[in-house]
Amino acid sequence: MKLRCPNTVTDRDRITDPTFSRRSALAASGLSAVALLSGSALGQTAGKEADAKKPAPPLSRESQERAEAYKAFGERMRNAGSKEERDQIMSEQRAWQREMEVESLKGELRVSEREWRVVKPRLEAVRNLARPGATVIQGGAGAQPKTEVDRRRWELQKLVQEDKPDMGQIKTTLAAYRAAKEKAKQEVAKAQESLRQVMDLRQEAVLVLRDLLD
Repeated sequence: MKLRCPNTVTDRDRITDPTFSRRSALAASGLSAVALLSGSALGQTAGKEADAKKPAPPLSRESQERAEAYKAFGERMRNAGSKEERDQIMSEQRAWQREMEVESLKGELRVSEREWRVVKPRLEAVRNLARPGATVIQGGAGAQPKTEVDRRRWELQKLVQEDKPDMGQIKTTLAAYRAAKEKAKQEVAKAQESLRQVMDLRQEAVLVLRDLLD
């Protein structure tokens, strides 16, 4: 009779041994998971490489014109020979940017060319009053504010920074500053009302979101 070695594992033992079966199943599932993850990672890498090879979508005509304008301003700034020339270029660029901001609203408001001729000047009035932007001019003693509100603010700022300010002068300048702010506020409200009169409800909502109408 042939003796069976107790340490020898037969195919029958492998099949019937529950511990061996669980280990085999776990090992197989682990290998499958690794294979799936590897395949997913390779797929993602291939996808990214394919996306990287795709040509970038062409810029719109408007975007191209803006890019060229920025490039032109940059070249002029680099070639400027004096501070005054640079200040002039910066002033022109700010004016151009304001114009572009207003023009960009034409599409959002969905107005025709005929309607735009009525809307644009009213929109510009609100934009310039509500957002005056950088408001400095060259004066004899250097840069000074040019709007009434900024001028009064600048005067008041100078007074409060003095070691021994004149309280009477502060009182007068403070009152002038408050009056200028109130006047500017009324001018903005008047310009906004004029603009609101030619807007429908959707267009008004667009301008409220743009902080051009209250």
